[in-house]
Amino acid sequence: MNKRSMLAMILAVFIGLVCALGMCVQRNAIENESTTVEQAMDYDAIVVMARNDGYDLDTALQMCRDAGVTSFTIYDTTLNKLTQRGELSLVTKLGADLYYPQFGITDKSYDYYLIGKPQGQTDLYFDEVVSDLKTRLGDDKVKIMSHGPYRIVGIQGVMPGLGDVNLGILSADAKTISDHRFHVILRPTNYSNPTKEQVAHFFDRVDQIKNVSGIMFVGKEVLGYTPVNAERKTMLDYTADNLNDRDIPFYMIESVNQLQYNQQDGMYDLAGLVHYRTARVYAMAKEELEKITPEEAAMRFYISDLERNARVNLYPLYKKPLHGMNLTQTNLSYVKMVSQKLTDRGYTLGRASIMPAYYPNRLLLAITAAAAACGFVFVLNLLLPLTDRKNYILMGLGIVCAVIGAIVAKGALFLQVWAIGCATAAPTAAILLALDHWKKMKITKKLGYGRVVRDGTIGLFFAVAVAMIGGLYIAAMLGNIRFFMEFDFYRGVKLTFILPLILVAIGYLRRFPLMGQTIASPEDLKVFVKDFLNIPIKMGTILILAVLALAGVIFVGRSGHTAGVPVPGVEVAMRRFLENVLYARPREKEFLIGHPAFYLMVAALYRKWPQLLHFFLVIAAAIGVGSMVETFAHIRTPFLMSFIRGINGWVTGMVIGIGLIIAIAIVSYFVYGCQMEPVILCILYSFMSTTVGDRLMKSGREAICFEIITNSPQEVSR
Repeated sequence: MNKRSMLAMILAVFIGLVCALGMCVQRNAIENESTTVEQAMDYDAIVVMARNDGYDLDTALQMCRDAGVTSFTIYDTTLNKLTQRGELSLVTKLGADLYYPQFGITDKSYDYYLIGKPQGQTDLYFDEVVSDLKTRLGDDKVKIMSHGPYRIVGIQGVMPGLGDVNLGILSADAKTISDHRFHVILRPTNYSNPTKEQVAHFFDRVDQIKNVSGIMFVGKEVLGYTPVNAERKTMLDYTADNLNDRDIPFYMIESVNQLQYNQQDGMYDLAGLVHYRTARVYAMAKEELEKITPEEAAMRFYISDLERNARVNLYPLYKKPLHGMNLTQTNLSYVKMVSQKLTDRGYTLGRASIMPAYYPNRLLLAITAAAAACGFVFVLNLLLPLTDRKNYILMGLGIVCAVIGAIVAKGALFLQVWAIGCATAAPTAAILLALDHWKKMKITKKLGYGRVVRDGTIGLFFAVAVAMIGGLYIAAMLGNIRFFMEFDFYRGVKLTFILPLILVAIGYLRRFPLMGQTIASPEDLKVFVKDFLNIPIKMGTILILAVLALAGVIFVGRSGHTAGVPVPGVEVAMRRFLENVLYARPREKEFLIGHPAFYLMVAALYRKWPQLLHFFLVIAAAIGVGSMVETFAHIRTPFLMSFIRGINGWVTGMVIGIGLIIAIAIVSYFVYGCQMEPVILCILYSFMSTTVGDRLMKSGREAICFEIITNSPQEVSR
């Protein structure tokens, strides 16, 4: 690479890094203010459960408070709920004639009659239920009658549908919650073809409820949504205006695949209209809860708060008691575990924290994006060296695109593309720069394991530092409220796991010979591909390829947010252990694969292991630094946690890598008398007998064949 253009690129990347660090500090300050988690349960479910276990209401609510519950959700009522609770009575026309003549009902034009409590007795529900019936069914289907001491309402409708019609949220129930010093989370359903009057009716009821912390809609639509395009925006605007006027945030339940949210029509439009005053809700499915222990359930809620920025925990209930406790104790036990873990971590319990509508400074963003473009050109030169003139032209074009994208362009596409570029370029540069360093060393003899440990540790430190630069760029550029709350999100997770490996492989083949050939030009590539495709395959080779293919499927399948490859129980146990003992659990791809492979990569070079083995270890080492960069693309995870996760992965991987090299040295000394490598090479040699070595052996040049397979890349090239 030309020195002048190289220095310009490095300087630009450094300037961009300073700006990225500044934006990351701002982002971290915003995230540190969002540390209050709301612990919510279904009020009706708790009341029923507690009564079945023999607790009165006050005792049950105090038990909830002691467990860390801060809020209760309250839903629209139905006629079925009210009659089951004994608050109101519902009789048919025939039943009124035969069994309840004392009501004196003379108007027989209605299908059902709702009977309130006798006049003079406190009735907390009758007036609101009648109002809700008129709003939902229409005035023509609901008629108020007054006969003697009873208040009666005639209703036209058909069961069982009529009994399940969502009416409204009852202020009396909400008052009970707030009077016991809990927050109220409203869970209404939308009206059928809602009108402004209906939405206003709901908010009039809200005005009678104290201590409302948020709203979480039930069903397939948010309140005010209508499929009629001409009306939809107007009605959602009206809903949003009412929420903004009352300072009520919009709570959204996380999707099952942990990406974005359970889809409701109109939810993303409404989120924008309330200026992203939203909170992420983690709500485990009841069916999933029944399959796991309370301890595991508690960990899932705890981790969702730490790693996915959930600020509302909506707890489902076990259907059967566990561990010798009654059902109330069973359900509150795992809530208490979460509360304890959160408070020990420094979180507070209360009304959910709402992140401000934060966006980074446009000038800093433009400088960082321009510097990233220069970094892309830098990596291009690691793969294909260009002249100064071409480099400056590419840098200029990249800077122009970056400035336009950061300052002029709207939407997330530009940021997503630039983030993918950083996630690809940083790990590629980390490995190729290390390879360039070791290629210049001119190793002529085997070096000791002490040198492997020393140089591997230093090399891994610099590789991690280069990768971390890419991660900081991503964390800074994507650090805004839309990415925090995943209205926009990083795309191309699987691509950025695979693409750096491909680029590192290409860079390797341009630096070192594989099967006796280097690839310095398109013609060399054609020759290499032709020779590669002509290699005869033996069963041993097929087995090795099958293992590599399986590893690749697991590697790709375990990335992203799809169901992918299931996680075995042993790994789950390991994750839980690390989550309990460390601030941030490191990723397995880093401390179990990538970073230990980095040490083995150095050992392969210094100890003159097979060059083909060195190639695969280089690719494995790229997995570690690539995973580290990709960690920062999960913007919903707090920046500090992503940073510490990378550090933990580096330190843990370094310990495992050094331990692995020490183990190899010890086994080599005591078992093979310092001749471990020849044994390994002979095994590999037997599997590789159909490659270049096999063709040379056929010509009687066994010694040359063994030399090609076993020697280091430098010796092969000589």
